[in-house]
Amino acid sequence: MYKVLLSSFLAFIIFSGCSTHFSSETTLNQQEEPMYVDENTLILFAFDAQNRNNSAEAVGYYDLLYERTQNKIYQDYAMSALMKGRYYNDVISRLNERRQNGEELSEESLRYLIVALLAKKDISTAKKEALGLVEKSPTELNYLMLAEVYLTEKDYIKALAMLEEAYQLNYSEKALDKIAVVIYTNMNNPYQAIARIEEHSKNLGYSLLLTKRLVAFYGDQRDEEGLLKNYPQLYELEPTEYNADILIQLYWNAKKVPELTQFLERTNSNDELLLKIYTSEKVYSKAIPLSQKLYEETGEIDYLGQKAVYQYEAAKNRDKKLLDSVISDLTKVVEVREEGYYLNYLGYCMIEHDRNISVGIGYVKRALAIEPDSGYFIDSLAWGYYKQGECEKADALMDRVVELLGADDPEVKAHLKAINKCIKRKNIK
Repeated sequence: MYKVLLSSFLAFIIFSGCSTHFSSETTLNQQEEPMYVDENTLILFAFDAQNRNNSAEAVGYYDLLYERTQNKIYQDYAMSALMKGRYYNDVISRLNERRQNGEELSEESLRYLIVALLAKKDISTAKKEALGLVEKSPTELNYLMLAEVYLTEKDYIKALAMLEEAYQLNYSEKALDKIAVVIYTNMNNPYQAIARIEEHSKNLGYSLLLTKRLVAFYGDQRDEEGLLKNYPQLYELEPTEYNADILIQLYWNAKKVPELTQFLERTNSNDELLLKIYTSEKVYSKAIPLSQKLYEETGEIDYLGQKAVYQYEAAKNRDKKLLDSVISDLTKVVEVREEGYYLNYLGYCMIEHDRNISVGIGYVKRALAIEPDSGYFIDSLAWGYYKQGECEKADALMDRVVELLGADDPEVKAHLKAINKCIKRKNIK
């Protein structure tokens, strides 16, 4: 609503644009204004201008507010807007004018002045102002400001000394961060910089600012051990998907699978990877509910197939209820996806447990149509023929199975033995 009001009232509030000079003079006096714009409305206009990053317009409103109210807070707001807009010439001229008029500038205004002077390359004047500010008020902010002057002069020893003074006042993480950057970048001593942050964090606790700086240093050094030591803490402070992905990669690179598993279980940051870990380690008791969860969340039929396989593999007692569930789920899968692995698994399950062997053989044949040289699929088909009593057909297929899988495979051995017995029995007859 106030944006609409702004456009309606702009005709009544006249001020110059921001170039090298601002003026709050109006072309209409109070008696000539068709409507008086009250203080709260002007504040809304100023805030709107700042939200639109129009510092010049905001300054005009604050100047008008100061003219009307003589409340110095609007001078401060105007100065802040000038700084945000980087109108440094105006900052310097306004503050110098206020000084000449006998006003004692606040510490914040003096810091604005120093920043503006540095931006205009007037380092000697900035240094004089900063030294006077620290002498008058030796606070953390003022030491940091003087340090910035010394850094601009590339006097890193004096800059570091001022930063140390700032840090010793209250062990500020902001001051320590600047100390670490100077040591790392300007004094070319990366591990001393790292040691300073680690010592602080050990004694006073981790912070987002310093932990980010620490991992940035370790990353620049390509020190994965250092990264892995600190990234878990960074994730706790900033649990973003980006940080989770990096930490997962660090655990994976370091082959720290137990730590990676614990992290994934605790954060649910990558359930797909966690399922792969469970599968590779045959932790089916955890893989089953996780695959069901992923199926419900994504609707991806492959997760239903995985759940069925894990249920079958994990079962000590493959009773009717379990087999009904596995066969039902795998049937749903192959109706959607013509994939050899699931077709063969379903067919073999039906053959092995005498659940409509001919239908099971049909599924295996569909699998072989996709992967005709799969030794496992050929073995399933041979087993199906064996179950139907066609031992010669089964035996002929087993030659190809041995060629592909070898005769030492336990299941191949068992099938060969059973099929050979079947042939011997028939020969005896």
